[in-house]
Amino acid sequence: MSGTFSRIAPHPLPSPAGGRGGLRIAPRAIPALNKSGGFTLIELVAAFVIFAVGFGVLLQILSGALHTTAQSADYTRAAMWAQSLLDTQGIGEPLQEGASSGRFDDHYSWQLNVTRYEPPPVTTTVAPLTTPDAGGLITQNQQLDMFQLDLVVNWGTVYLMHHARFSTVRVMNPPLQAGLPSPPPIRARQ
Repeated sequence: MSGTFSRIAPHPLPSPAGGRGGLRIAPRAIPALNKSGGFTLIELVAAFVIFAVGFGVLLQILSGALHTTAQSADYTRAAMWAQSLLDTQGIGEPLQEGASSGRFDDHYSWQLNVTRYEPPPVTTTVAPLTTPDAGGLITQNQQLDMFQLDLVVNWGTVYLMHHARFSTVRVMNPPLQAGLPSPPPIRARQ
């Protein structure tokens, strides 16, 4: 007899040595079922479906993160282009009202609108009596020219354009007119 046996089960057999006429139970071998301990097909399909859904969610999250990172980099480049353009306005030549436009590179373009900015009217106030300037008037001596600069930076494709708006106020000293005193020169401290 060949084969594997897993356990021994009791089996009632008559005893040849009959001693008091009772039955003696003799052990009998039962062949074991061959279990390999592997997974069934349904378990494998369920595990594959769970893996596929989890991997799809992970790819969606990574795709969103890459899109957000690229969009953030585009807005950062637009802000740097805008800062470089706005920093040069009014340097070397006085600001003038009007609109202008141009391109920074192949992807970024700009439109600049310069308008005169009128601040609220200056009021003359009387200094409080408890201050060293008691009885004196506090007024503004020189009128400054102020300009509002509105810059729009554009980038993207025909189907998806992005815009970033930047606005600032720039102060310019008015040109000296005949008969008015010139401002004192700035001297370096020694």
